[in-house]
Amino acid sequence: MATQILKPDICVIGAAAAGRAIATKAVAAGTTVVLVGSASAQDAHIGHPSVAVRAFCAVAAHAHAIRRAPHFGVTGGEAEIDFRHVMRHVRNAAAATAPDMSDERLGALGVRIVSAHARFKDRRTVEAGAFEIRARHFVVATGAQPEMPPIAGLDEVGCLTVETIFALTRRPARLLITGGGHATLELAQAFTRLGSQVTVVGTPVSLALQDPEAASILLRELRAEGLYIRESATATRIERKGRSGVRLYVWSETGGEEIVDGTQLLVLPDTRSATAELDLKKAGIGFDENGIKVSDRMRTTNRKVYAIGDVTGGQQSIHAAARQAEIVLDAILGKGTAQANELLLPHVIATEPALASVGLTETVARRQHKSIRVLRSAYADNDRAQAEGSTGGFVKVICDDPGRILGVTMVGSEANELIGVWTLALARGLTADDMSSYLPAYPSFGEIGKRAASAYFADKARRSIVGRLTSMLRGSG
Repeated sequence: MATQILKPDICVIGAAAAGRAIATKAVAAGTTVVLVGSASAQDAHIGHPSVAVRAFCAVAAHAHAIRRAPHFGVTGGEAEIDFRHVMRHVRNAAAATAPDMSDERLGALGVRIVSAHARFKDRRTVEAGAFEIRARHFVVATGAQPEMPPIAGLDEVGCLTVETIFALTRRPARLLITGGGHATLELAQAFTRLGSQVTVVGTPVSLALQDPEAASILLRELRAEGLYIRESATATRIERKGRSGVRLYVWSETGGEEIVDGTQLLVLPDTRSATAELDLKKAGIGFDENGIKVSDRMRTTNRKVYAIGDVTGGQQSIHAAARQAEIVLDAILGKGTAQANELLLPHVIATEPALASVGLTETVARRQHKSIRVLRSAYADNDRAQAEGSTGGFVKVICDDPGRILGVTMVGSEANELIGVWTLALARGLTADDMSSYLPAYPSFGEIGKRAASAYFADKARRSIVGRLTSMLRGSG
C-alpha cells in the first residue's frame, strides 16, 4: 500500500486525555488536526480513572455519614453495603465521561484520527502506519506508563491496579495498598469506610511533597478512622498465603523485616514518561529520564514540536494537562504570552479532611525568601465548621513582607474546593490585603481563608510595635 501524505496544521501524538483535550480545542479554533493513536479500552469504556475514584469516594462518604449520625443525635442502624451495587454506580458514573473522549465525537468535530503507532522520521515528519504526516506543528501527548515497584514475586502473585479495582464484585476483607501513585490515600480511606481493613505501605508521593504540619493532621484523621499507614516501610516481596490470601514482606529501618497479611494487594505505581518508541532523537527533541524537556511555553528543542501532559515529567493531573493545552494552542495561533508555571497548579489529596496547596510551602518559601509571613486560621474558629462538627484543620497563607501571596496550604473540610480561589489569587499576583477584602457567604468554610489573610494586618502591627520598642530600648541603653 502506498504511503499517504497528510499535511494538517497540527498533528497530536497520543490519544489519552491530554491529546484529546488539545485536539478538541485546536479544531474548535479552526485548525486542521490529525490525532495519532487510539483511546485505551479503559478510556473508551469507563472514562478517566480519576472519575471512578471520585465516585467510589462519594459512596464511601455516604456510608461514613451514616456511621457518624449518632454523634448528631440521629440513629438508624449500621450501614449495609451492597458492593456490587456500589461498583455498578462507580462504573456508570465514570462511563458518563467516556462519550466526551470517544473517537466518534472527535471525528464528528472534524479531528482526523489515525489509529497507529507514531514515530518521528525526521525533524518535520511523523510516520504512523500507512501515513506520513508533515504538519506545521506537532504536539506530543503520549502520557506516562506505570512503573511497577520492584517487589519480588509480584509477577507470579499478581495484584489489583486502579484500572482493575473497580471490576471487583466482592469487598476485600483485608486490602493492602502500596506504590507512590496518586489516589492512594483516597482509595484507602474509601475502602476503610466501606468495611475493609486497609493497610498502606509507604508514603504516597502526593503526601511527601506537602506541608509536614498539614500532612500530620491528615494522617492523624485517617488513622482515627481505622486506617493503618506504615509511612517508612517498603514492600520487598510478596507470596500467596493459603487459597486466596497474600503475604507481603515489608522493610523499615526502625522495625527491620515485617510481615503483613491481606486478601488482596492494590498497587498504585509511579509512572515514567512514554517516550521510548517515538524516536525523539531523529526529530532533535531533547529529553531525559524525567521526560521531554520543554520551555515555559511547552516548546521542545525542536521549534515545530510541543509536548504536554505527563510526558513532560511535570505534575501528573488532568487540570495541569488542560492548562498546558491552552498555552500551546495560544502559542501556535499567536495569541497571548501565557507561560506554564507549576507553582500555579493546585495539588489536592481529596480525602476527608482534604489537603490542598498551591504555590510554595512554608519550608520552600523560607529557603527562597529572606523574610516571609505565615498567616493562619483554624477550622475550629469557623462557625460553619462548628455547626457541622468538622473543626480539624487550618488554612496557612505564606506571604512576603509586602503581603504578596507566595503559597497557600489548607487541610480540612472542602479544602479541595476552597483552593480554587487561592489559585486565582496566586496567578493574579494578589496580596493578603486583596484577599482580606473578598466577601464569602456566612457561614461558610471560605471565611477561614479570609480570616487568615486578615491576620496580615495584625502581624504587621505587632512587628511595628516590636520594632519601635526595640529601637526605644536600644536608644535608652
